[in-house]
Amino acid sequence: MSNVELRFNPTQDQEFELEGGAKYNFVRHKERTDRLVAEGRYAEACEARYEAFMILAEALPEDEPMPLRWGHANSRAAITVLYGSAVDHFRIGDLEMAMAQLELLMDCDPEDHFEGVNLLALCYIATDEWDVYDDLVIDLTDKSAEAVVARLWAGLRRDGRLDASLVKLLVSRHKAYYEELTAEEHPDDEAFRRDISSERPSQRAEAREWWLLTEPLWSEFPELIESLKR
Repeated sequence: MSNVELRFNPTQDQEFELEGGAKYNFVRHKERTDRLVAEGRYAEACEARYEAFMILAEALPEDEPMPLRWGHANSRAAITVLYGSAVDHFRIGDLEMAMAQLELLMDCDPEDHFEGVNLLALCYIATDEWDVYDDLVIDLTDKSAEAVVARLWAGLRRDGRLDASLVKLLVSRHKAYYEELTAEEHPDDEAFRRDISSERPSQRAEAREWWLLTEPLWSEFPELIESLKR
């Protein structure tokens, strides 16, 4: 295989392994973005992830989904930078781009290792894309705090009220997320950083990490937080 050749090698599981050198080496793309993040060069890391996403998007066929094998290093790296770029765009409020990237992620990673479906649901709700949200809602399970929050917010936007059973579920099963949503402060401090980077982060730290990701959304659409506090 030449240095620039791109191949999608089929597997017995009806998935594909993305093989390629040069710009199609997504392991190298991921290593570069990880290094930039470690050096605190976040803007450059976002740009590098977006460049890798564009390479991936141009390589994928337009007319059919191309599920990539998670167990294959280069394919997994491609999925990872795709999700990372979607998160970057979500953080800055570019929901249209985040939606497009997350929809591509669902095609490339049907098992949804990053649980991108929950973030995609928030995008659909924020942009009133109810037809596609309704198609997606079956994948928003009670086991995921993020999914419960998405369903709560969807109900509030559509019906003007909170679903009492979902509030009860959030408080009882995902208390750390409820407390984070209704807290007055969300410090991104050393204690949180130490906790979230540990081998087994606490649910409180995971809830804080999710809040810090979604905070721009709640700043623009404060009604869910206000309703939960009441």
